[in-house]
Amino acid sequence: MRRNWSVCLLVVGLGSSVSAPAEPVLLISIDGLHPRYVIEADQLGLKIPSLRSFVSDGAYASGVVGVVPTITYPSHTTMVTGVAPEQHGITSNTTFDPLAKNHDGWFWYAEDIKVPTLWTAAAVAGLTTASVNWPVTVGEQHIQYLLPEYWRTSAPDDLKLLRALSRPEGALEDMEQELGPFVDGYTDTVGSDRIRTRFTLAILREQRPELMATHLIALDGIEHRDGPFVTSSYETLEALDGMIGELTAAAMANDPSAVVAIVSDHGFIATHTAVNLRSSFVDAGLIELAEPLSPYTVPPISSWDAQIWPGAAVGAIVLRDREDRDVRDRVAALLADLQADSRNGIAHVLTAPELAASGGFPEADFLEEFAPGFYLGSALRGDLLTRATSKGTHGYLPERPEMHAAFFIKGRGIAAARNLGVIDMRQIAPTLAAVLGVELNTAHEPALPVGVLPHRIH
Repeated sequence: MRRNWSVCLLVVGLGSSVSAPAEPVLLISIDGLHPRYVIEADQLGLKIPSLRSFVSDGAYASGVVGVVPTITYPSHTTMVTGVAPEQHGITSNTTFDPLAKNHDGWFWYAEDIKVPTLWTAAAVAGLTTASVNWPVTVGEQHIQYLLPEYWRTSAPDDLKLLRALSRPEGALEDMEQELGPFVDGYTDTVGSDRIRTRFTLAILREQRPELMATHLIALDGIEHRDGPFVTSSYETLEALDGMIGELTAAAMANDPSAVVAIVSDHGFIATHTAVNLRSSFVDAGLIELAEPLSPYTVPPISSWDAQIWPGAAVGAIVLRDREDRDVRDRVAALLADLQADSRNGIAHVLTAPELAASGGFPEADFLEEFAPGFYLGSALRGDLLTRATSKGTHGYLPERPEMHAAFFIKGRGIAAARNLGVIDMRQIAPTLAAVLGVELNTAHEPALPVGVLPHRIH
């Protein structure tokens, strides 16, 4: 029998409650969804009636200009805080790990977020909150019903970790007895998203949260493997459309005044070449390698003066000593030499002031962006250029139209067939806060005019 999921909500130092909520919100992220998939579905031959209904029955952006870098964890955190990565602290997917000691550790933990989130604002207002597989939610005390996005090895032991990290205590075990095993946050198949949908539906129906978020990742996975706007990506999105229909119906069944928002973190560009920039840093003596333990192992990094923090199609260059002008000049000269040969696929090199203006990677002194088709490889030795193992990626500068993310919203009080044009990703959080009737005063941008009356939410 399912145990009572009641749970104490921890709210420390956040002020008193604000006005009563206007409408409950279901927030669904389809990782890697470019708005063209939905807006131009008929031209593409896509059968996605649930997603298309957001165009006819709701408000939508023709594009969402994201953050630097245009990758999953910084973007998802901006969507629930309303600020750039420099302010919220989640500056890449993975933490900076210059000696490769963290075993590909990601920014999984909510304690790394430096500003209030939608979860915080909802908690202050006394709303019920829930989340399934949303990034950067491990340990988030303001989510009452929490199945966080987390993994280590994508082996069965990962589910033991998730059972320990989920909230309330024992909730995931109880749900699995009725719904079957849950899934780690790295597995990115249609089948894994069906599992996430099943658990989200159970929480919606049984707990009726006023703010519910879920993160579906199969489209991103297939676009990495096969590329964007190909048959397999269309088939994946059509499968996800059925899940969107189920989730929307469940939210509306709970409360006819519910508002459903569909978002994404970035678009995609097809790729053909990996650029092993670290190998050039090794050759230049900026990264020192120790002897490998055997001929079959990757050589460990013994020391570094400049290291690359990966962001898929960008690489941020971090200096061990930011006051060392000699190292800074050597890095600048190396990047200029590499960029001078167009075959190396380096489109732009941003300096520290330009990075500061972008709101990305405040710890870095340079950021190189690859040209479309190229992305950052991982090899420490060998050829600079190798054939891509991934057929699509993101991370490119957010001004590129191919990198635009998605925003669709419909429900009580939302205007029908309203094209909002190209918007800023930082506007999503204040818009959802306004729909919920909660305060998120730290967001930097105004809410969007998605309501029935122009320039108003309601």
